[in-house]
Amino acid sequence: MKSKSIFGTGCALLLVALGANAGTVPFDTTSYNFQLDGGGGGAAATLNGLPVEIFCDNFDDEIWVPGTYSANVTTLGTSADLSDTRFGDVSSTNWTAIALSDGNTTLDNQDNSFFNSGNGTSSLARYEMAAYLVSLYNMGQGNNTSNNSIQEAIWTILDPSAEGAPIDPSGANPDSYLEQAASWYGSMNTNQTALNSFLSQFEIVSDPTMTFTNGVGTGGFQEQIVMATPEPRGAVWMLLFLMVGGYLAVRRGKAAIRTPSVNL
Repeated sequence: MKSKSIFGTGCALLLVALGANAGTVPFDTTSYNFQLDGGGGGAAATLNGLPVEIFCDNFDDEIWVPGTYSANVTTLGTSADLSDTRFGDVSSTNWTAIALSDGNTTLDNQDNSFFNSGNGTSSLARYEMAAYLVSLYNMGQGNNTSNNSIQEAIWTILDPSAEGAPIDPSGANPDSYLEQAASWYGSMNTNQTALNSFLSQFEIVSDPTMTFTNGVGTGGFQEQIVMATPEPRGAVWMLLFLMVGGYLAVRRGKAAIRTPSVNL
């Protein structure tokens, strides 16, 4: 297979995987099998010898398929050490401002405050929300509006101000998924046991040769998050969606939410 960049000039992958060891491990990309408009999406890979699916979380640097790498692996959790990640040291005031405007002023203001001055400003919260958004992909539908909107929401969340506005090659509007991510975070943080169970399925795979400027890692391959299975399943997933559903119902009652139309 001809070697090629799978995400162009802007995309780091978010990986979700089970059982990979911490520290530097072999990381090999094998096939690009989930392509979205203008880059993004995901690819098949092996991490420390285990088959995984990798997904894009950032739009800088490049990764090649097929390719052979070594990687630092960080397992997500409410007490995760993000020192080896690309965005773990970004301060709460150094993210690009998020401005939601779906027509519901009350909810938009609430979510904008969450992302720009509230709990959504921490690096850990942003990685957690990126993992949640990865879990929403419908890989069977491939390159469609919903999947492109999810990708754009991930790029928007993991976007330090030093890197400027996130690229938007598909022209997708990420607002509905940014709202979902904020709702998910608000609901899941009321149950730390369930949150840790969910997050333990995700890992961040980062290039060990990165250098850091203003808290942002640069250079090397695009950072990744690994997920062992793209479809929600099991008791943890059921609890996740029950909790999010209840939290959304409260938000609708308080803010008369206009639900956006999306195809999942």
